[in-house]
Amino acid sequence: MLWCRGMTLRIVGDRKIPMKKNLMRLRGSQVYKPKQVKDFETWLAWLSAAAMNEQGWSKTDKPVKLSLDVVFGDRRTRDLQNCFACICDSLNNLVYEDDKQIEVLVASKKYVKGEWSFILQIELIDEAT
Repeated sequence: MLWCRGMTLRIVGDRKIPMKKNLMRLRGSQVYKPKQVKDFETWLAWLSAAAMNEQGWSKTDKPVKLSLDVVFGDRRTRDLQNCFACICDSLNNLVYEDDKQIEVLVASKKYVKGEWSFILQIELIDEAT
């Protein structure tokens, strides 16, 4: 059984999350990230570091639960799971050692015309025996 210890990091963003899966490009035999994805990952790492400092969170090597609530600014059909790629990679070696520590994913989406935002919560998980 999994339960959360109560230590939660909350990150609130006001940008559109790039759909990394749809943006990766092939150059020769190399796959690379476009500038849009790199810029978002850099911005989210900065935002996360500020939230960690403010909320007293230290990088963890423990299992985590990641919850994501996304507001899309248009009604274009989007796959919610594609939002996780940029977010999980941005938090590697900052919030947690590696995104393989994520044991629980929870997500929701809604549409508000012209508004792009997200709320991300990361919670430490203990495994009860």
